[in-house]
Amino acid sequence: MDPASGVIVAQTAAGTSVVLGLMRCGRIWLCPVCAATIRHKRAEEITTAVVEWVRRGGTAYLVTFTARHGHTDRLADLMDALQGTRKTPDTPRRPGAYQRLITGGTWAGRRASDGHRHTDREGIRDRIGYVGMIRATEVTVGQINGWHPHIHAIVFVGGRTEGERADKHVVDVFEPTETALKEWQDQWRSVWTGALRKVNPDFTPDRKHGVDFKRLETERDANDLAEYIAKTQDGKAPALELARADLKTAAHGNVTPFELLGRIGDLTGGMPEDDAAGQGSLEWNLGRWHEYERATKGRRAIEWTRYLRQILGLEGGDSEEDDLDLLLAADAEGGELRAGVAVTDEGWSAVARRALDLAATEAAEGTDGNTDPAAMGERVRKVLALADVADTVVVLTSAEVAEAYSAMLDSLALRREEAAARRLRELNRRDEAADFVQERAARHIERLAGTDS
Repeated sequence: MDPASGVIVAQTAAGTSVVLGLMRCGRIWLCPVCAATIRHKRAEEITTAVVEWVRRGGTAYLVTFTARHGHTDRLADLMDALQGTRKTPDTPRRPGAYQRLITGGTWAGRRASDGHRHTDREGIRDRIGYVGMIRATEVTVGQINGWHPHIHAIVFVGGRTEGERADKHVVDVFEPTETALKEWQDQWRSVWTGALRKVNPDFTPDRKHGVDFKRLETERDANDLAEYIAKTQDGKAPALELARADLKTAAHGNVTPFELLGRIGDLTGGMPEDDAAGQGSLEWNLGRWHEYERATKGRRAIEWTRYLRQILGLEGGDSEEDDLDLLLAADAEGGELRAGVAVTDEGWSAVARRALDLAATEAAEGTDGNTDPAAMGERVRKVLALADVADTVVVLTSAEVAEAYSAMLDSLALRREEAAARRLRELNRRDEAADFVQERAARHIERLAGTDS
């Protein structure tokens, strides 16, 4: 993070170790190390949101969206169909089936000539009290059925809101009628399958498997999620289903991208194919991994409806910068630190180049029961001597670690303030752009009607 301060390898009161001062890549799609931390924090955030909404009296649904796929389909084409295409210098962004769900007059209602909406002009969104949703995209692949990207979403309904954009807030909660809920589910199933059929008829799922709805009945349902966030790997808890794709083992003969990566590591390390986890040859796994890298570039793995966090009283964002903030915050949650070792920036770089960073952190743990700072420092020093950087090590007492730790927290707080300001500027720019588009559209309509602008 800061070359001037270097890195601190510290021992916590629990006897574990933590490395402070390192910047991470933050690649949620590609990095198993960063993905585990980011997804764990995202899962906690999702659980908090669901608990808060159900506590208020609202209703939440876990909705899963899938497309029909075959072994010849390319992942990029399927992702474009589900999520939409990415904007390039030469082509505009094209909405995917997901964006089609929340557009159109049937969903959003229609305005009268005076610009207002009346009861008879309300859309499905109003009748179910749609507040927003959290979307997560997951990808698996198999040799028989090919790529299988799918979307999990937790949808918050049963709320009446007032205000626009950043000023939007919930003024009441209610129980949507069974008629309204059925209308919503039928509409989303119809829109989803229709949008996929329009992109490619081969992607059209059957009505049973295309869109699946599961309701969270009570606040206890939501609270129970927290027990499974970091432990369960079966994907049964809704927040885990959204966020912890890194923990899953794919079903129906498929593998997850990180299982591809694990098999690549085993096979390149000389392990026989029959002994390595996963499936396929090294060539097949490398080909799928490279295709996965290209298809996920520039896409968000987890995304909230804009302003949903503010409505629920939460902070944060979905950008890559926000993911890095989560990693930094996780580093700062190591608990009480009782001893540490400071290593210069150049010294730690030498340690990492020789792949001794794991050994150094393990040496900082109190596994032998000796938590004396000098003893811990000697253990770490022996490891770093292998990289010829033992002279860059400074052993810190608990007080010195606390002082250095406090300075890092101050730096983190400054980064988070800058991130919050950055998000606000981005939201303001988007709002200004939306206002400009609406104004231009209104003028165009006036000209078509033959009135003066």
